[in-house]
Amino acid sequence: MGVGKIITIAGSDILAGGGVQADLATFNEYGLFGLSAITSIVTVNQADFDIYDVPVSVLAKQLTSLSQFTDIKGIKVGLLPSVDHIDLVSQFIKQYAGQVPVVIDPVMAFKETDSVNAAKLATAIKQKLLPLATVVTPNLIEAELLTEQSIRSGADLLTAAKMLHTMGPQTVVVKGGVRLLGDMAIDAVVSNNTEKMMQLPKISQPYNNGAGCTFSAAIASQISQDVPVITAIDDAKDFVHDGILHGVRLNDDFKVGNVWQAARRHKG
Repeated sequence: MGVGKIITIAGSDILAGGGVQADLATFNEYGLFGLSAITSIVTVNQADFDIYDVPVSVLAKQLTSLSQFTDIKGIKVGLLPSVDHIDLVSQFIKQYAGQVPVVIDPVMAFKETDSVNAAKLATAIKQKLLPLATVVTPNLIEAELLTEQSIRSGADLLTAAKMLHTMGPQTVVVKGGVRLLGDMAIDAVVSNNTEKMMQLPKISQPYNNGAGCTFSAAIASQISQDVPVITAIDDAKDFVHDGILHGVRLNDDFKVGNVWQAARRHKG
């Protein structure tokens, strides 16, 4: 039957630790062939970054091209820079509803703090994307935007995951990462029959650019190949842990390096 195909709809990361580049690298590590539609292009220097939106009309043509394939195993969605992009992608996903798993990583990135734009994006994600999600994987900041609640503890993480679960996704993973106090990186997982906390020791190496993208792509890769969701989440956390632990240093000018998606395969 050949290698399975999986779609990523996300932004392009010039440093290749996150975004479409991370997704494609992760898909490859899990034995899948990635197809992509690019929603934005991010450029980075040592002190700042810029996001250039791909016009909605161009994204629409990319999605039309991807619609030619009838043997898609799964879909992963990352950065969608505007409400119009979210509307378009939600329509694309609906044609696959119930047929393939959909993982939504609700990335919200801004050039400057923009509470109005953040609120509009969060509302559109809640209304248009979460009801279509097999798994949704917000980090702590994204979960705060989506739930309009402050998260300061593991208990808060779990409460946020429960709130997001009521909005339609089958499974929610809220990632505490390094933002919560303590020596452990804590995540909360909620589905119809599961409520659990996951934790691994925090890693001191600053190679975490792309951790969220890689995590969601690892989940998508596995559930697209019929791995149970909770098993996929557990493995994805280990996959990212290895990717940070053996990450890619950029140079002395960058404080943060990249997750290395091939770390598990090469570390031994």
